[in-house]
Amino acid sequence: MPGLVPQIAALRRRLAITLAPARASGEASNGEPVQVELFIGGAWVDITATSSVLVRDDSGNIAITKGIRDEGSQTDPSTCALELRNTDGRFSPRNPNGPYYGLIGRNTPVRVSVPDGNGGKSYRIWGEISEWVPNWDTSGSDVWTDVSASGILRRLAQGPAPERSVIYNAITDPLPSSVVAYWPMEDPTGSTSLASALTSGSAMTWTGVPVLASYSGFTASDPLPDLTSATLSGGVTKYADPTATQVRFLAYIPAAGLGLGKVLVAIDQLDYSAGASQFWEVFYDTATTSFTIRTCADDGTVLGAELQHSLDVRGRLLYVSVELQEAGANITRTLRLKDVSNSRTYTVSDTVFTTQLTRVTRVQFGPASRAVSGAAGTANLPGVAVGHATVENAITDIAALGVRLNPIGETAGRRIQRLCDEAGIAFGWVGDLDDTVPLGAQSKANTLSLVQEAVLADGGILYENPSVLGLGYRTRASLHNQDPVVTLDYTAGQLDGSKIPTPVEDDRYIQNKVTVTCSGVSQTAEETSGTLSTALPPAGVGVYGQETTLNLASTDEATLLDQAAWRVHLGTVDEARFPQISVNLAHPSITADMRRAIIGMRLGDRIQITNPPAWLPPDTIDQLVLGISETITRLEHKLTFQCAPASPYSSIGVLDDADSRIDTDGSELVGTLTTTDTVAGVQPSSGFDGLWTKDPADFPLDVEISGEVIRVTSIADLVTDTFGRTVSSNWGTNDSGLTWTLGGGSASDYSVGSGVGAHLLSTIGNSRRCTVGTTITDMDMYVSITADQLATGDFLAGGLAQRFLDLDNLYSAQLRFTTSTTIQVVIIKRVAATETILGTYTMAAVTFVAGTFYRLRFKVNGSLLRAKAWLATDAETPEWQVSVMDGDLVTPTFLGVRSIAGSASTNVNPSIKYDDFAVVSPQRWSLTRSINGVVKTHSRGEAVSLATPTYLAL
Repeated sequence: MPGLVPQIAALRRRLAITLAPARASGEASNGEPVQVELFIGGAWVDITATSSVLVRDDSGNIAITKGIRDEGSQTDPSTCALELRNTDGRFSPRNPNGPYYGLIGRNTPVRVSVPDGNGGKSYRIWGEISEWVPNWDTSGSDVWTDVSASGILRRLAQGPAPERSVIYNAITDPLPSSVVAYWPMEDPTGSTSLASALTSGSAMTWTGVPVLASYSGFTASDPLPDLTSATLSGGVTKYADPTATQVRFLAYIPAAGLGLGKVLVAIDQLDYSAGASQFWEVFYDTATTSFTIRTCADDGTVLGAELQHSLDVRGRLLYVSVELQEAGANITRTLRLKDVSNSRTYTVSDTVFTTQLTRVTRVQFGPASRAVSGAAGTANLPGVAVGHATVENAITDIAALGVRLNPIGETAGRRIQRLCDEAGIAFGWVGDLDDTVPLGAQSKANTLSLVQEAVLADGGILYENPSVLGLGYRTRASLHNQDPVVTLDYTAGQLDGSKIPTPVEDDRYIQNKVTVTCSGVSQTAEETSGTLSTALPPAGVGVYGQETTLNLASTDEATLLDQAAWRVHLGTVDEARFPQISVNLAHPSITADMRRAIIGMRLGDRIQITNPPAWLPPDTIDQLVLGISETITRLEHKLTFQCAPASPYSSIGVLDDADSRIDTDGSELVGTLTTTDTVAGVQPSSGFDGLWTKDPADFPLDVEISGEVIRVTSIADLVTDTFGRTVSSNWGTNDSGLTWTLGGGSASDYSVGSGVGAHLLSTIGNSRRCTVGTTITDMDMYVSITADQLATGDFLAGGLAQRFLDLDNLYSAQLRFTTSTTIQVVIIKRVAATETILGTYTMAAVTFVAGTFYRLRFKVNGSLLRAKAWLATDAETPEWQVSVMDGDLVTPTFLGVRSIAGSASTNVNPSIKYDDFAVVSPQRWSLTRSINGVVKTHSRGEAVSLATPTYLAL
C-alpha cells in the first residue's frame, strides 16, 4: 500500500483537473451512517431522523447503482431502492391523512449521503423517485413503502426532439426584447407565405416564385428559400421610434456572384420629412465582388456617399448585419459580414450627415433598386438563399448567437455543456472541455441523444452528477495516464471476501476491425497481427467487426482512420478483465484515509489490486471504474466497482514526447534465453525491419517476453569496429571485443591504422577475408569501403560476407570499382567453389575517385538478400538497389568482410580499405531479469515487445 504522502499528491493532481463540483456539497453531515433527504414543500427534509429508513428490524438496505453496468456500453440512469417505514401513511402519496399528502409523488427529488470523513456529506445519488409502492404484512404491524428512484438520465431519455432548428432556438430562447420582427423562412414547400416567429408579427410575402425549403447549406437551420425567381417583402409591426436599427439575416451568395446593382436587402423606415432618409439598399458591386450600402430619400435620391465593403462574398455563407445608429444629428452606418464557415467578421463603417432614425416599416430581399443614380439592379436574386431575418431597435453583438450559428467544429465537451445549459440541467465536468473531439452539425434530436452523440465521438464518460440533480462529463483525455486513486492489497484482506474479483477471459469487448463513417465517408482500421488480430485461429481470433457512425467536424481520411484505430486499440486489449471489484468499508483493514478515497471514487478513476494470489498473473491488477453499485445498511457500506482494463488509457502520449515508447512492428529472440542470462540477441521478426533505440537517454525500458517483464539497461549493435587502433599483420580485436580471423594471402596483407582496416591485394584473383564466428542466420550489416587506386585491367572489390561457411561457400555483397570508374553493387554466392552473380546495380551518376568511401548495406532475411550503396558522407538511400531470392546457403559459421581483384587486374598492390563496420541486427541487449517476479527460460523466436508501450492519443 503506498504511503499517505504520495496518495495525497495523487489526489491533488486529480483535483487540479476537476473544473466543476466533484463530490461533497459543503454541507455538514449529521453523523449518521446514512442520510436520506426528500425535497418536500420547497425544502430538503431529512427523513432519516424519523427512523423511516432501514426498516424491517434494521435489516433493510439502500441499494444504489450508477454508471455503466457490466456488459454495457453507455452510462445508464442511476438507481436507488430503499424501504421507508410507513406506519402513519406519510409515504403513501394518495393518503389524504398523511402529513406529506400533495407534497410527494412521481419524480419527487431525493438524495442519499454518507459522511465523507471530513465532516461533510458524500452524496451517493441525487435523483427523482419514480415509484412508490406501499406494502404491509398481514398483521398490519409492519408497514412500509418500497421506493425506487432514478437519476436524471431516466427522465431525459423520454424528452422530445426540438420542433425547430438550432438557430431558431438560439434567436428565440430567450427572445431579446430588442427584436421587433423575425422571419425564420424555414417554411415548408407548399406554404403561401413566410410566417413570422412573433405572435404580433406579420408574414413575409413574395412576388414571383421562390423555391421554398430548397437550400440546406446552413447546417444550423432548416432548409431556406431560393430567390432566383422571387422577391420577398415583410411588413414590420408598429413600434416606438428608435435611436438604432439593426437588420440581420443569413445569406448564401453563389460562386458566380450577382449582377451589378442587384439589391440583397432594402430597409424602409417611416418617412418623417421630405428629403430625409427613407430607405437603405445593400447591393452587389461587380467591381469589388462585395456589397455596398447606400442611403436614399423617398424619391430615390442617394444621400451622401456609398459605403463599400471589400470582402469577396462569392460562394460564401454569410451572416449579414446592417446597423444604423443615431450619432447626434447624423447616422453611423455599419455593414458587418460574418463568414459562417470560419466565424470571422469583416466590418466597414462610416457616418452620414443626415437626420434621425424612425421605426422600420418594411424589409425586402431581392427587390428592384429604387435609387435614381448609381448601380441599379433588377428584381430577384439568382442562386441566393436567405433566412432568419430579424429587425431590432438596438445594436447587439454579432457574436450573440455564439456557436449555434454554425455548430460545426464545436468540441464535444463544450457542446455537452451548452446543451445542458440550454435545457436547464446542472453540469459538471472532469478534464479540459476544449481538449475534446470537434463535432459536426447539430441535428434536431432530444437533448440526451445529442449529448450521447458527443460522448460517442470523444470517447469519454457521461455521468450523473452526485452533488446536484444534473449531468457531468469526463473527457477521454482525462482518463489518460492517471495515478491510481485507490490501491488495495489482496493479501491484506482489503477486498470484500464475499465477492472476490475474478478474471474473465472472453471476447465480449473484442473489436479488431472497425469502420467509422461520418457524413457518408468511411475508413476502416484493422488489427492484422497478434493474438487478437483478424487472422484465423490460432494466429488470431478471426474478424470481430464493428461499424460506427460518428458526427465529426471533418471527414478527411486521417481523422476517420484515427477514430477507427483508437477503437481497434480499445478492442484488442490482450489481458483478462476484472468486471467487478468489491470492498466493504466496515472491514477493519480499511483505514480512514482509504475510506475517504474509496467513497470519493468517480467514474473513470483508476483502481489497482496489488499482490494477487499465486494462481493469477503476478502483475498488479489495474482497472478503470466504469460503474458503481452500493449497498448501505446501519452496519455496513459495501461498494462494487464495475471495471475495465486501464491499460488502453495508460501510457498515452505523442511522438515528440521524451517519455514516449513506441513499440516495433515485431521483434524476437535470436537464441535461447535461460533463467540466468543477462545478455540477449534480438532481431526484427520476419517481414519487419524496425530496430530498437540505442540512445542512452532512452534507458532503462521494460519489455515483456512470454509473461516475464525484463528491464533493458542498454542496446548495442551486435558487432562494431571503427578501427581506432594501429595493428600490423593483423586486424586485432574489434570494438565489440571479438578477434578478427584472417583468411587469404599473407599476414602482411592485413593492417589497421589511420582509422581504417586495410586488405593489401598483393596477388590477383585471391580474396582477403576478415571474419568473426557466428551461428546467426539472418543479419543486417554496414561498412564503408574504398580503394586506394583506380581499377586497371579489371575490377577491384570489397564487400560484406554472410552465411560464410568457408572460402568456397558464402554470400557476399560487393562494391566493384570498375575500370570505367563506375561503381557496381553486386550480390554473389559461392557454392562448392562455384561463384554466381545473383544481381547487379550500377550506381547512377557516380565517378569513383580513389580514396572516396562509399557505404554498403547487406541484409539477409531467410531467402531474401538485399544490398544498397551510397556516398558515405550522404544520408542512406531509401531504396534497395539489388534484391534477390536464394536459399542455397542456410547454415553460417562466420561473418565479415571480403576483398578481391578481378583476374585480369593490372593494378600493383592495391588496397581495399574499410571503416565503420557494424552488424546492426541482431542487436545486443543488456538485461535485468524478473521485474514482475516471473523468471523462466525463453526459446529462440519468442516475441519481444514493450511491456507498456506508448499509444498515440486520439
